[in-house]
Amino acid sequence: MAAMETLPAVQSEAISGEVIDPADSLKKHEQNIKRNFRKMETVAQSVARSLNVIYYNDLWKLHKTAEGKRRYTNFNDYLESEFGWDKSGARARQIMKADIPAAIEAGEIPAEVGDKRRERSAPEITAIKAAKVTHKQLTSALDAWKVRMENVESGEALAELGEIHADAVESITTILNRLDTFVQEQEAEAESADTDNDDDDEDEDDDES
Repeated sequence: MAAMETLPAVQSEAISGEVIDPADSLKKHEQNIKRNFRKMETVAQSVARSLNVIYYNDLWKLHKTAEGKRRYTNFNDYLESEFGWDKSGARARQIMKADIPAAIEAGEIPAEVGDKRRERSAPEITAIKAAKVTHKQLTSALDAWKVRMENVESGEALAELGEIHADAVESITTILNRLDTFVQEQEAEAESADTDNDDDDEDEDDDES
């Protein structure tokens, strides 16, 4: 390894007014990393394992209210309440992801977890199918929101929510129209491509005759 060049003898003044030598600061923080880097990795792996065991064995569902009902309706609520987790559930699963194979091998989470993950990542759908499914979901969401608005109590809050609803309807309707156009254009292109292929087949038959 090549020797590191000597840092220039430039001093920087800290906010407190204390003069700090950059070389001393470098040495201090490098030593801190060397002392704690492996420890940090070990702690992260340990936390990931515990999260996997609790989540994939449904242990978090054991928390009950005084009435005996489940305290948490989803894993993210559990993380936030029990540990002050201020990130998304997706972030928790990202941390857990790398540990899953080792947790399965250790027998601490069901082997089916790995199978389910592979099954989820395997299927691929066409863009047309994705557009149609999204169109259906957005339409259902608009319909549900419309019904919900009819049952909201009257008052100033209703008026404000009504404005939000109207804006959403306008925006989502624009998206729905674009999805409709996208599907029509893609289906037309696919139909045209099929027709061209049929024509090519007919030409080949003519040549052979």
